[in-house]
Amino acid sequence: MSTELTTPETVPLTKLGYGHYTSMLVAAGRVRGLARHLERLDRDCWVVFGRGLPEDTVRAAVRAALEGVDEPSAVRVTVVAPDLDPRAPEAPVEPRVIVSASPVPAGADGPLRVRTAGYQRDLPQVKHVGTFGLFYQRRLARMAGFDDVLFVNRDGQISEGSTWNVGFVTAGGTVVWPSAPVLPGVSMGLIQSGLARAGRPSEVRPVRAEELPDFAAAFATNSITPVRLIGTVDEVTYDPDPDLAAELLRRHDLTAAERV
Repeated sequence: MSTELTTPETVPLTKLGYGHYTSMLVAAGRVRGLARHLERLDRDCWVVFGRGLPEDTVRAAVRAALEGVDEPSAVRVTVVAPDLDPRAPEAPVEPRVIVSASPVPAGADGPLRVRTAGYQRDLPQVKHVGTFGLFYQRRLARMAGFDDVLFVNRDGQISEGSTWNVGFVTAGGTVVWPSAPVLPGVSMGLIQSGLARAGRPSEVRPVRAEELPDFAAAFATNSITPVRLIGTVDEVTYDPDPDLAAELLRRHDLTAAERV
């Protein structure tokens, strides 16, 4: 199952590499964190195209893409501008919404094995379509025998994974989120909110690569896989803790799913 709402003139713009998107898990017509996805699309549209994106436009496009689809779906909402001129990208444009849907990928087994790489995405606070660098780094990591890659910026600070945010847990149980420039992930935000509601200690602070052995656990989070434990970062290993994963998922799920 794969659907796409587009027009012939939008296709070249997806190849230009200028636009932004969000990915979400839709089940029974509902999305956990939908308000955050809609806010992201509107915020990023202001940054990328200089104008907002009405949430009604996004909702209608997602509903149309999923018409007749009953099973849970991984949905990507991409915003491009068919009339954008690369020679004059400052000119006003009319953004268009492209929605694609596919079956939810099967969950991977076991904790992630990742390696660090010196890299930072352009404009990291925006979920933009310029993904060449991050997928190239993931490719290198997988060719070296790892599952994925964890980025370290020029200041030596841990930032984020290729398509996920990272969290660490201290021996005392505090959840630590890197303060380096990263994409403010929707699932990360839901977990942070859930931890606060539960009174679980959580903080955002710089995390340097040399600190990795000091943590008791690490985990990855994104909208398709809200919680996945990390077992290895380079030479550092963490003992998998199913109870920790279950608790983080409960905190994530404290936010009710919203109808599209």
